[in-house]
Amino acid sequence: MPPRPDLALALVRIATGGVFAVHGWQAVFTTGLTGLTRLYAAAGVPLPLLVAPVTAILDLLGGVLLVLGVGARGLAGLLGGVTVLLTVARWAHGLLPVTLAELCALLVAGCAAVAVGGAGQPAVDGWRPGAVAPAKRTRSRR
Repeated sequence: MPPRPDLALALVRIATGGVFAVHGWQAVFTTGLTGLTRLYAAAGVPLPLLVAPVTAILDLLGGVLLVLGVGARGLAGLLGGVTVLLTVARWAHGLLPVTLAELCALLVAGCAAVAVGGAGQPAVDGWRPGAVAPAKRTRSRR
């Protein structure tokens, strides 16, 4: 079987987006925004009343869009950046268990792979009219 980097990127994108979507679902419907706000306040996250609902909705909707491959590169960069910021805030206050640190590292790595490598195939981004294949977007070396 020949190497399939587009399929590999798609698998990373789908797994990463799925974890974000499930985490967002839990934050909105299980923990609740009030509980998440309390958690963020205890962790020293600035403006927890604003950050909690924004991150919960971003995780839920952003995760679903990432699974589908809609705006995957930018969305992966945004989700990865927010994950880094929240991880650092929790770590600075001693509220980052090892298991959560490992999950955050994997999520950031998955986001970085999609942000750098693209959505892979299959992805909605690849089916848009006028979409350019990744190989054609790169500059030629001189």
